[in-house]
Amino acid sequence: MKKQLFVLFMFSLPALIAQQSTKEDTLKQTLNQLKTELTQMKNLKITGWVQTQFQHAESKGAKTFDGGDFLPLSDNRFMLRRGRIKFTYTNGVFQGVMQINATERGVNLVEYFGKITDPWTKSFILTTGLINRPFGFEIQQSSADRETPERSRFTQILLPNERDLGAMLTFQPPKGKKLYGLKVDAGLFNGVGIAVPGTTSLSNAGAVDFDSYKDFIGRAHYKKSWKEDKIQFGLGLSHYNGGFVFQNNRVFEKLEAGTNGLMQWQLRDTLTSTLYKGGKAPRKYYGADFQLSLKSKIGTTTIRSEYIRGKQAGMIDESKSPCSLPSKMDTYIRSFNGGYAYLIQRLGKTKNEIVLKYEWYDPNTKISANHFGLGTSMSKAELKYTMLGIGYNYYYNDNVKLMLYYNMVTNENANGISGFDKDLNDDVLTFRVQYRF
Repeated sequence: MKKQLFVLFMFSLPALIAQQSTKEDTLKQTLNQLKTELTQMKNLKITGWVQTQFQHAESKGAKTFDGGDFLPLSDNRFMLRRGRIKFTYTNGVFQGVMQINATERGVNLVEYFGKITDPWTKSFILTTGLINRPFGFEIQQSSADRETPERSRFTQILLPNERDLGAMLTFQPPKGKKLYGLKVDAGLFNGVGIAVPGTTSLSNAGAVDFDSYKDFIGRAHYKKSWKEDKIQFGLGLSHYNGGFVFQNNRVFEKLEAGTNGLMQWQLRDTLTSTLYKGGKAPRKYYGADFQLSLKSKIGTTTIRSEYIRGKQAGMIDESKSPCSLPSKMDTYIRSFNGGYAYLIQRLGKTKNEIVLKYEWYDPNTKISANHFGLGTSMSKAELKYTMLGIGYNYYYNDNVKLMLYYNMVTNENANGISGFDKDLNDDVLTFRVQYRF
């Protein structure tokens, strides 16, 4: 009997060994699969922030660039200014990013792009998709990091919603290279921006191009620091060269005094001319930006400024860059300038920060309010605005920031334009709590 059992065991041993080996192989495959999945999960980073705020305006129905216009019967509101969630996947030289914004006004795609860095010099980066326009400093700075509630008025008018669909090449040498600190961006974009609930129509605007023209945007920026980052300096130059299609030949650019002595728009072409129709209404901007940060016993002092000038094609009653084909076909070309200056002071080593910001936007530098009068053909689109903002920030920790900001808005007075013969009641007080994760 023992011999029979031994013979049976010897014959079964290979099968038992094979079975055990199969289990080990299966376990090994499972562990390798789990390792791969964990590595992929490690490559994925999820971040976001929520900005909840209460605002009070000087008057009901105030028109404002501090988060959008107030409704006609309201001078105060609670709102979710931004509700962002961002997915960033990195694997070697490749990175993919998707960011979504969700508020009480709706849900929209903020950015969605991929970028690849050359594996040899690691200095050249190709980015394609829905990305930030590479113009100036303020657009590049995240809304979660900004010391004021909103970007400047000229940014919101000329480059609304910051991002656009296109392709961009970046030259940015890594640390240790001779040109470290230099960053040069150059790209081609649709020129229409993106659709954001409350600022553009989701049904027919944003990202979808309405003509054949593409806009060039470029920026060169250099930053450097000394004494273990106690002194930081940055300087940038930007250029925007683009436009949109003329829908007819009624183009106004020249201004002359009329028979009543007031400035009037002059038609450049006759209705039968083919010089303009189908051509490009210009959007040409030139910008410069400057940043300086100093750490001392009184805390970190930051000075930041930006200046922009150029030509902007628009409509009779607005100079905002169009996100969809303009409904008004006549085109008005204006020379403009704008800018801002920040003074930001962190109080010693505390979590408290004081902010002062002055900004302006002059949509038509060729005329001023004293050129207007009763019977003028000028519109509100020609009026200059200046803003002075005073703010206080408290950085509770890395996740929570409190902001109190009062924006004093002053418009150019013009007797000949209805409703603008005095300063509008459109100052806005904002109290914001930001949660970051």
